[in-house]
Amino acid sequence: MFKLTHTLLLSMSILLISCNQVTNGSEESPKNNSKTDSHQTTVINKQENKKQSNPVAPAEKLPKSIISEVSQLDIQKLHDQLKTLTQDLSCDNSTQCQVEAVGSRACGGPSSYLVYSSKSAATETVKQVTTKITQYESTYNAKNNMVSICQHLTRPAAQCVASKCVKLENSSQETF
Repeated sequence: MFKLTHTLLLSMSILLISCNQVTNGSEESPKNNSKTDSHQTTVINKQENKKQSNPVAPAEKLPKSIISEVSQLDIQKLHDQLKTLTQDLSCDNSTQCQVEAVGSRACGGPSSYLVYSSKSAATETVKQVTTKITQYESTYNAKNNMVSICQHLTRPAAQCVASKCVKLENSSQETF
């Protein structure tokens, strides 16, 4: 065991030394020009700034047609459409009460959860609209460098009470 550990450490040391020589090999040129040094520093600083200003965002994975210009008005129209689709909360039993994640916070996760009745709203249509809202908000957040609270929202439960779907406070459908 000792020989194996010793061999691994020796191999890693040799690898690090050879990597350091390759890296330093290009810098060992006799030119000690401050102009070159300042140019290298500028290039490095620009690369670091690009890394910081371009965070990896979920919006980058969206289709190009969605990434075009997304405005708050577009997002509001989708929210209005969703509200119209799901305004009737009437139900016969609790299995008709559904919960769907809506939107995207800048630091991740949904902005809210929607309780609706599958008795009066087509589940697939609601899912399509909520997905589109989430994509639009994600794109908008990424393009405008938005900041939001990073609080995790727990998915609520829904139940049919007095023939209406209601959100049950302090409850969760998900089991961890």
